[in-house]
Amino acid sequence: MSGHQFLLELLCEEIPANALAPAAQELATGLTERLRQEGFCEAHCVFSGYTSRRLAVALGGLSAQQPDRSEEVLGPPVRAAFAADGSPTAAALGFARGQGVEVEALRVVEGPRGEVVAVARLIRGEPTPAVLARAVEAAVPSLHFPKNMRWGAGEHTFVRPLHRVVALFGAEALNEVVPLTLFGVRAGGVTLGHRVAHPGAVDLRGISGVGEYRQRLKEAGVVVDPGERQQVLGTTAANLAAQVGCTVRRDEALVAEHVDLLEYPGLVRGAIPVSALVLPEEVLVTTLRHHQKCLVLENEGNVAPYFLAVMDRSDDPRGLVREGNEWVVGARLADAAFFFAQDRRQPLADHARGLARVQFHQKLGSYAEKAGAVAALARWLAVASGAAIRAEEVEAAAALARADLVTGMVGEFPELQGVMGGIYARLDGHPEAVWRAIYDHYRPAGLEGELPAGVLGAVVGVADRLDTLAGIFAVGEIPSGSKDPFALRRAALAVIRLGAEIPLRVDLRAAVERAVAGRARHAAGREVEVIRQLGDFLRERERFYLTSKVGVTGEVADGVLEANWGVVPEDVARARALEAVRQEPVFAQLALTFKRVRNILAKGERGEGEARSLVEPAELALRQALEGVAAEVDRAVGAGDHAAGLRALAALAAPLDRFFVDVMVMCEDPALRQARLALLARLEGVFLRLADLSRLGGATA
Repeated sequence: MSGHQFLLELLCEEIPANALAPAAQELATGLTERLRQEGFCEAHCVFSGYTSRRLAVALGGLSAQQPDRSEEVLGPPVRAAFAADGSPTAAALGFARGQGVEVEALRVVEGPRGEVVAVARLIRGEPTPAVLARAVEAAVPSLHFPKNMRWGAGEHTFVRPLHRVVALFGAEALNEVVPLTLFGVRAGGVTLGHRVAHPGAVDLRGISGVGEYRQRLKEAGVVVDPGERQQVLGTTAANLAAQVGCTVRRDEALVAEHVDLLEYPGLVRGAIPVSALVLPEEVLVTTLRHHQKCLVLENEGNVAPYFLAVMDRSDDPRGLVREGNEWVVGARLADAAFFFAQDRRQPLADHARGLARVQFHQKLGSYAEKAGAVAALARWLAVASGAAIRAEEVEAAAALARADLVTGMVGEFPELQGVMGGIYARLDGHPEAVWRAIYDHYRPAGLEGELPAGVLGAVVGVADRLDTLAGIFAVGEIPSGSKDPFALRRAALAVIRLGAEIPLRVDLRAAVERAVAGRARHAAGREVEVIRQLGDFLRERERFYLTSKVGVTGEVADGVLEANWGVVPEDVARARALEAVRQEPVFAQLALTFKRVRNILAKGERGEGEARSLVEPAELALRQALEGVAAEVDRAVGAGDHAAGLRALAALAAPLDRFFVDVMVMCEDPALRQARLALLARLEGVFLRLADLSRLGGATA
């Protein structure tokens, strides 16, 4: 029968929150798979839970004994096992004797290198606890964590020191301790409760299953199910907020972090000094959320003078948790108020003068120099993209974008870079487009995060990142392997995303040339090489964006970028169109034929002949078809209908196939050969307006 269960709990020192959920899932999956490999086909996970101190998994579908299984043991080749007359040789007799069977039990099977003799051997199953011990002792040490540690004499390595192991097996009652040892700790049936609420032992021997396990721990102050902790936190938060006429500001990421920080889901409400409410909302939220990990309460959309602090206990009878959080929050906000008042003694433009004293990079000069390079590049980007932006607004936003780096507020709250600059610019009376651009120009951080609210913020953000990329590449500090100390990959992905999603219709290849020209003195005569390196770097990031965010295949991304790249919104549109039409029957053959065109032209000759030199019906038909298709592609691309443009190419499939059947391109007549090559070169140009179809799968001509 398969009515037995197994419960495993690992009790450790506090485990980092970001490691808990993946480890719990990996442990459950790993144990289940190992048991199935041992013949427990019905083994399955019935519970997977964790707290800040423990990982727990319960398995069902187990039997008391491992099922017997048959194993085929391969022996010597047939030619070595039997003589010419069919009698067994010494090799066959020895193999049979070693396996404990008569030679007549041997049979012939197909082995890796031909026919061999084999015997089916019955392997008796072990008691299930022995198999479980072997599986756990293999699975737990192999769990992946962001960072492990050593403890004791240094002989044990795990995410945190292990204190206890509960490993119980049984049917109606889990009363058998599985004999296993992990990191020197022998398994038992007793765990510990909550450090404060129930620091004593919790005997789990004899429990009926997962339900009783969870109940016993709950009575000991531990909620081991993360889903239950999240539900309790949500209900408690709503109730505490409602008591003061507020609601909880939505913050799923912080709630998820709270869930993983606790053994018991507790919250306490604290108060913010009313005097602090004059600070910008961004400062209040940063103090509460990022520094204290507190939930923000709001009233009619505005930050209310209250917060919710998480605590790993059910109550705060003496108010010490509340008082401690209020003291820290109040002190942080008092500091913020001081720095805010100090910063406001002069306008943001005066702060910007201090950028000359702040080094951007030891080889690239100060932030003041960077501001000048960014302003020049932003002016060019604004014009090249056709954005409706006033030149003076571009100049102001670029000049002030980094000015808040020298303010006291950003010195104390570095998370508010850009944001404080935007706030100060707004208070100084700058136009909304300008202060919004300053506020937003760090957005997005890469592939994730919010986009700037306006196109000016996107232009300044792209200019800032391209200048950083050009400067760092110019001095030779290009990312390699996993090393990327200046987060250049993330900056490049942000450039691609801004181009695609704002959108900014600017050619990145030309933008790279402009950016490198702005850092030419640092390139020391290597401008052409730097432009090539940076262009390749951005193109690779665009390929990643197309495959990961747009969702096209790698070969479609290659087909689009090989043909033409740089105007990211156009590249995205062409990629989506190619992904949509590539499965249509004609495109497989068209891709194969176009591969042949590219192979011929890749040999060097591209033709400069007169069209009147063409005489064969097949080449005349191809030329006529190409004229019509080229016009149709022009119309489709002009209208932004890239799918229609790609489908127009399908009209060339038949005449192109006939051309290659009837016509020898590389003929002996120089004039005719040049005319045919010129025809193929023009055809290639029409295709490459949309995509290099030769990069699609199956194009192997």
